[in-house]
Amino acid sequence: MKISAALIALFVALAANGASAQLASIESDKVFELHGSGTTNPQRFFWKVMDILEERAANPIKLTYRGVGSSTGQKDFKAEQNHFGSGDIPFSSDNYNEVTTTNGKPFFHIPFQLGAIGIFHSVPDSAGKKVDLDACTLAKIFSRTIKYWDHEDIKKLNPTLNIPANQAIKVATRTKGSSSTSLTSQYLNLLAGASSTECPNAWSLHATGDVNKKYGSDIAWPSDVEKVEGSSGMSNYLAKNEWAIGYVDAGHGWEKNLKEVELKNKNGKWVTSKTAEIAKAGTEVQLPPNFKNSWHEISLMNAAGDTTFPICTFSYLYIHETQLNGESARLLQAFATFVLSDEGQGMLAEFGFVKLAADTLAKSRTALASVTWGTSTAWEFETATGKNKDGGAIAGLAGSGPNGLKVFSVKRGAWGDYERGVIKSDLEKLAARVATLEGHHDEPVPWYEDPQKQIDGALALGSLAFILGFIGTVLGGVALTRIKRSTGGKYSGNIV
Repeated sequence: MKISAALIALFVALAANGASAQLASIESDKVFELHGSGTTNPQRFFWKVMDILEERAANPIKLTYRGVGSSTGQKDFKAEQNHFGSGDIPFSSDNYNEVTTTNGKPFFHIPFQLGAIGIFHSVPDSAGKKVDLDACTLAKIFSRTIKYWDHEDIKKLNPTLNIPANQAIKVATRTKGSSSTSLTSQYLNLLAGASSTECPNAWSLHATGDVNKKYGSDIAWPSDVEKVEGSSGMSNYLAKNEWAIGYVDAGHGWEKNLKEVELKNKNGKWVTSKTAEIAKAGTEVQLPPNFKNSWHEISLMNAAGDTTFPICTFSYLYIHETQLNGESARLLQAFATFVLSDEGQGMLAEFGFVKLAADTLAKSRTALASVTWGTSTAWEFETATGKNKDGGAIAGLAGSGPNGLKVFSVKRGAWGDYERGVIKSDLEKLAARVATLEGHHDEPVPWYEDPQKQIDGALALGSLAFILGFIGTVLGGVALTRIKRSTGGKYSGNIV
């Protein structure tokens, strides 16, 4: 039996069309986007989550977060200039009512982590490595009624400090609206304000533009304080200026190896954010029965307990109850779901934060499930088992399965991430080796007395230089790959 050339061509065409249709189910000509803004404190955590999601998705997606401070994030959220906001402080009663009632946009405060604001200093080690300051003394320092480190109030709390006479205190504060400022001033007003039993009116400063409000995200500081922008600005100032004092989220302070002031907690114990139990503060407060309600009266400040830190807070996602129908809404759902997942919560310690208690986490997940996300298909998460977290099969968009669109697969990754993990491990080992070598050189040792130690030191420094150069090469390659993916080909002109 002969088969005509035309019939063969028809079979080939049909097969090609079938293959094309199958491939089309796992291809996308659109980039889905999500943009948030707010507090700088969790920005590195958010960036890592966004990076992971971009790598695990078959779809081209773009997720960004601007660390601009809690107050600016709230302003962006009110003006609908972001898909979600984030802050370490709740909306004030007035702002909450403006969004929910005046603008008709009910929204949730969804806690996702606990953190602390630490007071950090740059007193030289030669003067002493431990500084204790209670709220009364701190209030006087930040109000500039105490301007010198050898003031009798400071010396009484720190009798072993070796402080030069008339050594000036350099005070650094945050500029613009900052949750760190809000929480620090709230702490000082609570323990050293007009109602204080120990030092009434030691704290008398007020919010900018409101003399009756004694705390807030923007304080009318004295003119001789140094105003810095962002957590990085604060840590840089403390690193470059001896005899200074300021405040910053604890995780950032730890990362930058800043020296922390020990504070006296409600039970009279001296603690730092590193020695205290931050999580305990989250169990000492009654949460709103519905996370859609106002949170303006919720505070974790100065909770009881021998090991509790006095300046603690939740960090929140601000998410509208009803989302605009579109892909950004579903991407927000996926992002928030990951943040509240066991994997996301397990990442927080890396950035100096504390995961939510089981009860609070369950309530946050319930609030997220109450959001109306629209009619587009939700994203799925493929686990290492090839199924979703409940053991069900991965459907994929239009039945395309785990290789299809709108699936985050833990089986996808990026070589750059693997390489960074190896480099991080190598750097940690090298840092430990250098620390050991430094421990052998507390006193200068002539090279001819122990040449092996000098050789080891030279090898360690040479290895460090090589690794740092390699890191630059890897990061450059990763950046070029991301630029090519996000701007190249058919994706560049189809942003939704």
